[in-house]
Amino acid sequence: MNINFSSFKEGSIETISYSPDIDDFNKLNHSLIISKINSIEGNITFSKVNDILMMNFDLNFNVCVISGYTLKEFDKTLNIKDTLYFTNDENSETEEVFYTKDIINLDEIVYSLLITSIPLNIHADDESLPSGDDFKVYSEDELEKEIDEDSSPFDVLKDLDL
Repeated sequence: MNINFSSFKEGSIETISYSPDIDDFNKLNHSLIISKINSIEGNITFSKVNDILMMNFDLNFNVCVISGYTLKEFDKTLNIKDTLYFTNDENSETEEVFYTKDIINLDEIVYSLLITSIPLNIHADDESLPSGDDFKVYSEDELEKEIDEDSSPFDVLKDLDL
């Protein structure tokens, strides 16, 4: 879905209901973590002040993701609330304000918000770290508990039979 920066009037506030065609949206997906996007719905509010267009996103996603522990797929629901700023004045561009000539592709922006909102360590609630007779996987929290302040971080490895 494309919008035109120039179509928004100074001081105007508009809210749209956002629910893209999921098949088209899944074509954007090249993530190794997200196997499928099941649904997206929510609202995007636009407000324009001077040469800045502010977009407030309040979106609900249901995605099928791949567990970082077991590589099994499971469904995850995410709620993303974020605000982005755009300008069509090159001199107003900053790290927080993105420059655009006129056309803004909302689907690409929403996909970017989704990708950056997925936790790096994603797994189903009922999953735990894998373990076996020959190995143990430590979480960062477990590793910190094992390490004393005066000891070497490698002391935890001395008990392993290599």
